[in-house]
Amino acid sequence: MAARKTKRAPGPALADRRAVDKAVKALAGLQAQADRLKAEAEEKIRRIREDAAARAAEALRAAEAFREAIQAWAEAHEEEFGKARSVALPHGRIGWRTVTSIRLVRSSEFVVAALESAGLADAVIVRKSANKDVLAAYPDDVLKAVGARRKSEDRFYVEPKTETPAGA
Repeated sequence: MAARKTKRAPGPALADRRAVDKAVKALAGLQAQADRLKAEAEEKIRRIREDAAARAAEALRAAEAFREAIQAWAEAHEEEFGKARSVALPHGRIGWRTVTSIRLVRSSEFVVAALESAGLADAVIVRKSANKDVLAAYPDDVLKAVGARRKSEDRFYVEPKTETPAGA
């Protein structure tokens, strides 16, 4: 096996297999510690998100109540809106605006086929990309012919044994 030259961060020099095994054990402990810290952080983040979502939902319910009350007032006083259909207030503007949306009354597949047959392909969204999982099954000569290539490299790994806590 050829020697590999890689840039490494400075670390402890390991003299023999026993030292390497101790380093693997230390690595496993550090990785477990990092995993515990990440899990604790995720749990704290989850609790914060749940709390924020509950408080936001409460604020949004109150806001919706105000919106409904404002709309009820506006509907009862349409004469105050005139041709502009809106009223400027010191803290904002209220009114009606025309909102247009497109709804498909048939299945999406039917509408797409009808658009394409009517020559309206610009109204069709097409997303295409290479499927690398499928490409991995093809031989190298096929990959080369279609402008792809397989890249293989050796990557170092360390698989520390994970110890289960006593009683688990």
